[in-house]
Amino acid sequence: MQPYILMLEDDEDDRHITETFFAANHFQYEVKFLTNSDDVMPFLRQCLAGAQSLPRLILLDKNAPASGGMEVLKSIKSHPKLKIVPVVMISGFSHPGEINESYRLGANSYMSKPFSHEQTAKKIQTFLEYWFDAVELPNNEAALL
Repeated sequence: MQPYILMLEDDEDDRHITETFFAANHFQYEVKFLTNSDDVMPFLRQCLAGAQSLPRLILLDKNAPASGGMEVLKSIKSHPKLKIVPVVMISGFSHPGEINESYRLGANSYMSKPFSHEQTAKKIQTFLEYWFDAVELPNNEAALL
């Protein structure tokens, strides 16, 4: 099964930008989108039940509808079999208190959304190079054993 990134993003434009960038750069990972934060944990529980593999990385929009990205982060990082999956919080705003809270709850990174197309492309490129060229991601399937 092809490795994938799970992204919680309610904004249609942000999903389109992400999909377009991944397709244009022939990126080796698929991106699966969820638009409601209350759908993330049921999706991950299905993965744990064997419906599909776990994502290699999870991107959470801090302000996603329903319970919000911070609640999802708490749930992921408190689950013994999910806490190994790296989680990146994404927000349109960079409030120091929210950034600190994200890290306190176990986020692996916090990223602010850029406000121009050029900034977005550069930030996504840098993000991908870091997470998929520079670091080693955990083997999530081995963690389940």
